[in-house]
Parts: sequence; C-alpha cells; structure tokens
Amino acid sequence: MSESQRATESSPLLSPDTPDVKETGTPNTEQIKLFSCVSVALSMMTGVGIFIFPNLVLQDVESGGASLLIWTTAGIIALLAGLCYSELSTALPGSGGELVYIQKVYGRAAANLFLLTSAFVKYPAITIIMTRTSFTYLLKCFTDFSLESSPYEFLLSLAGIFIVVTTCLMACCSTRLCTVAINALNFCKLLGILLILSFALYVGITAPDKAEIAGRFSLKNTTTHVPTLLISLFGAIASYEGWNSLNLVAGEVHNPQQTMPLAITIATCSAIVFYLSCNIAYLVVLPLNVMKSSTAVALDLGRIALGQCGTILLSICVVASCLATVLGLVLCNSRLLQRAARDGQIPEVFKLTLNRTATPILSVILHGLICSVFAMITSLEALTTIVIIVSWLFYSLCFTAQLVLRYRDKVKPSFRVAVLIPVLLIMFSVILMISPALTNVGKYRSSFFVTVILLAILTPISVLSTLPSLHRPDSPLVLTSNKLTRYVESSGSFS
Repeated sequence: MSESQRATESSPLLSPDTPDVKETGTPNTEQIKLFSCVSVALSMMTGVGIFIFPNLVLQDVESGGASLLIWTTAGIIALLAGLCYSELSTALPGSGGELVYIQKVYGRAAANLFLLTSAFVKYPAITIIMTRTSFTYLLKCFTDFSLESSPYEFLLSLAGIFIVVTTCLMACCSTRLCTVAINALNFCKLLGILLILSFALYVGITAPDKAEIAGRFSLKNTTTHVPTLLISLFGAIASYEGWNSLNLVAGEVHNPQQTMPLAITIATCSAIVFYLSCNIAYLVVLPLNVMKSSTAVALDLGRIALGQCGTILLSICVVASCLATVLGLVLCNSRLLQRAARDGQIPEVFKLTLNRTATPILSVILHGLICSVFAMITSLEALTTIVIIVSWLFYSLCFTAQLVLRYRDKVKPSFRVAVLIPVLLIMFSVILMISPALTNVGKYRSSFFVTVILLAILTPISVLSTLPSLHRPDSPLVLTSNKLTRYVESSGSFS
C-alpha cells in the first residue's frame, strides 16, 4: 500500500484555465530502463499490506489453501490490469497516469473528481489504516487489552488523531526531516519481512508435527458464498496497489511499448511470489484458528517463533513501516491539496507556503483535519472497502477509456492486449464495487453507502469547478477566497 508516492505524481488538478493534456510526452534527457521500471513497480506493490491483511483474507475464506488462491488471483488481476495500462501508456504517450486517460476521454470534470476523491477520501483512508495498524501492534505488544471493547475503539480514534497530528507537525517543521525519517523507517519493512521468513523457516524445520502444518494448506471448509469470496479479495487487491505506478512516469520510460508490459509482468510475478511466501510463512507458524482471530498477525508469528523478543522485534518493524507511509502521505497529499487550491477547486488560501520552511502548512493542516474525521472509522474492513471502491471506480473508467480510444477514436497503440481482458476487468470492477452491498456483514454494507455519499458530494463540486462563471474575478466565491488569502498573507509569514 504505497499510495503516498503515487500522490506526488498525480497532483496537478485541472481548472477551466488548465490546457488540455497533450498526447505526447515531455522530452527527457534521461530515460527509465527495464531494471529501474521493475524496481519501481515492485517496491510500490510490496508495501505493508502483508502485515495487515493476511488474517482478514483467511477469516473470509476459512481455509489456508483458499487464502493462497485469493492472493494468487489478486496478483493475476493486478497483472492483467497493468498490461491494460501498458496499452494506455502507448495510446496516450506521456506521464500522468489516470489523470491523462480520464481527462482525454471523459473531460475535466471527471479528472477533477478523480483527484479530489484521491485527496479527500482515498489517501486519508489509507492514512488511518496505517495509524490503526501501528497502534494495534503497539498495544498488543505490551498488553492483552481486548480489541473488542469500547475503550479500545475510543483509543484507536484518539491514537489515529495523535499520530496524524505528530506527523503533520513534522511536515510543517521540515520536509527534509520527513524524507530522512521515511528512508530510515522503510528499512524496517525489509527487516520485518526477513524476520517473518526466517522465523517460519526455523519453525518449519524444528516442528515435531509436520503433518499438522501441511494440513493447514488444504481447501477444507472453504466458504462457497460468492459475495464473501469477493470481499476476501479486498485485502489482497489493496496490497497489490502500485501496479499502475509506472504510468505516472510513462513519458520517461525507454522504449515503452516493450519495457512497460515486460516490467509490469516481471514485477507482478515477483510480487505474487513475495506475498505467497509470506502467507506460507504465516501458515507454517500459526495454527488456523490463531491466525483467523489475530488482530496483529505478524506479532503473533513473532510470539510463537521467538517469544517476547520476537514480538517486540516485529512490532517495531511494523509500526516503523506504517509510520513511513503516514509521513509520505502527509507530504504528498498536502501538495495535492495545494495544487487543488492553485487551480480553484478549494479556497485559494490553501496554496500558501510558510516562508521560513517553504512548506504548504495550511494544506498540511487541512490534510490533518480530513484524516481526523476518518479516524472516527475504527473498522479496518470499512476503511479498506472505501479505498477499494474509489480506486476501482477510476480503474474501471480507465479500462473503458482503453476501449473508447481503440474503437471510437481509432487510436493504434504500439502495444495491445486482447480486447477480452479490459472487458473482463470492467465487469470485475463493477462486481467488486457492488459486492459490499450484497454481503450480510454490516460494516461492509455501511462503508459502501458512506463511499456513495462521499462521491455524491464530490461529484457536483467537480462539475461546478469547471464552470467559467465561478472563476470570474467578480465572482463572490473568488472575492471571498482572495480576501481570505490576502488577510493571511498580510501576516508576513506566508506567500
């Protein structure tokens, strides 16, 4: 789940005065070659999801063998989607990803909706997933506090707000401090993964009852309820987020018609192996009933393999990995909000930067306020559902744009996939998005309707923001925004 890095690349919002996106890339003196493309895509797809979602997938499918099939299926879906995006990158050459494709086919209002949804819904929801996970691991490391109690839900919201405020303060003080911290904390992700695999190897070799361990990989007791199986894909698909990252820099890729599909194939297949290896490690160490009921699956693995020492080691790694993502999202989403202010999507005052640090401090504060609202949602499943729905809504629009460009606009990309692939992905996207409404689990149904309400609020804002009349100098909204901006600038601290 490395959405923070993608946010920076997709930041330019569109206003009525923004020129149309060109179909040609910006000339570059340096180009990204195959190895670098694979590295970028693989690093984006192998985030902290492996510490968060394996137990949730197992809870839904109810068997170890089926959970491995779910992770493999999610990887194949990511691969097919990445290949479709490879075609889009050659149909509309240049960097920008979804922004370019959505604006070209659907217009500026749809592109505005994509970016406002990212800034106000998707990235704040991912932020709270990270804060929730880090606090859960920290709490479970030192206490046996019941995670089902009301005080825990209150503490979860309070901890989320505290972590967001702390990281926002860091971002306000120094961008360099944040980037140094991110680089240092990201090392812990690799360390945590190495510990998981090492502990599993140790337990697998020393376990007296290897037949019992082998039985955990069977398909026995697998659920046959289709909506539940679709819901079980949520965590795995969220973990593979990043398969579209290369399209954000497609204009800088060397020989994209060959490099893009090859890089995404190598990276996604490697990510599948990575996620399967880690899930096998969990199943080797943890009995099925323990893994299903776990709220901190990596921590439980460390406790069984190496006692309290293993618990502390893995807790530190997971908390550090989550905090790195939170810091990255603060930096990137605040710049996304700053660009929105520059282009008139939100009040102009949020474009101002603090003179002393050149930080868009007001946008950082706005990001913190949005995240604090999302911190009231304490259910990991609900937050994941919101992220999946808003992500795959726009992915499906891009798959549809692929067909529109091919058959309506007669664009002939240098790389093409079979037409059945985008058609199947569009159908899958629709089914995936409506599946929470079809399940009997209340947290999924409620989060589905919350997402619909949020989209219903942002859609008219996106449409209205394209009206020239709202951007006239004598418009009441523009006059009020300018007055507020001038008042803040008069302090001498902002520009």
